[in-house]
Amino acid sequence: MIRIIFNDLWLDVKRNFLTFILYFVVYGMIAILGVQVTLIQFLRDLQSSGQDYSAAILDAMETSPTLQAAAISVTAVATILFLWLVLRKMPIRLARPLYVCAAGEKEKMHYLRLHLIVKVCLSLVLAVLVQLFMSGRFFVSDNWMEIVVQLGLWFFLILALNLRTDPGNRKEVLEAVPEMVTEKSEEIVAGVYWFALLIVECIVFYTLTVTEITWTLWIFLVWLVLLAVNVLIAAKCSSPILAYMLSYEKMYYPLPDKKE
Repeated sequence: MIRIIFNDLWLDVKRNFLTFILYFVVYGMIAILGVQVTLIQFLRDLQSSGQDYSAAILDAMETSPTLQAAAISVTAVATILFLWLVLRKMPIRLARPLYVCAAGEKEKMHYLRLHLIVKVCLSLVLAVLVQLFMSGRFFVSDNWMEIVVQLGLWFFLILALNLRTDPGNRKEVLEAVPEMVTEKSEEIVAGVYWFALLIVECIVFYTLTVTEITWTLWIFLVWLVLLAVNVLIAAKCSSPILAYMLSYEKMYYPLPDKKE
């Protein structure tokens, strides 16, 4: 099954290779522009000092925790946008041969869960690599509580982004016979409402870091409660979204014959 999953992902990459390159270029431009904006005030302070800008910036980036956190936060925003664009082109899908083979629903669900796990792991690795490439760091702090919360937020964010299923011929049927298409409510909850909640949580987390709020055990406990809420949402949405793909008829609706 692993080989089938990697082959499927590789086909997605080959089909969208040029698009992914374009996304990465746009990502780099946004990240660089965002980091430059965070340096505006710092550059103003240097305006009358006569210091060399490049040397002063490098020194500040190495010694100022606030400036480092701000740069990492900006690249994190750009990384989220980059992953959102990329993962839209790589939905979770059940290989078509599995619809007609003798595999039961249990085996098919196992394949879909494995597909989801592989995609989440690869997406997390990609997120870490692109942030290391752009800002030189992924974690905003060496504090173990912040590291745990940051990893948790990124895991759930990437999980929500990956809970996007193969649309099948849904678009064509919506145009031809809209009443035939059933709504995928759990996918809407995960793709819209849960994703929006996670974005708010990320904004709060990175804001706390940039403003150098001292983390206490109580702050950590509040974040653990929020992460527990995310666990419940993930458990509620993941299985129904994957189970939706077990039926070939729900993925590929029979289109009516077009009249001449």
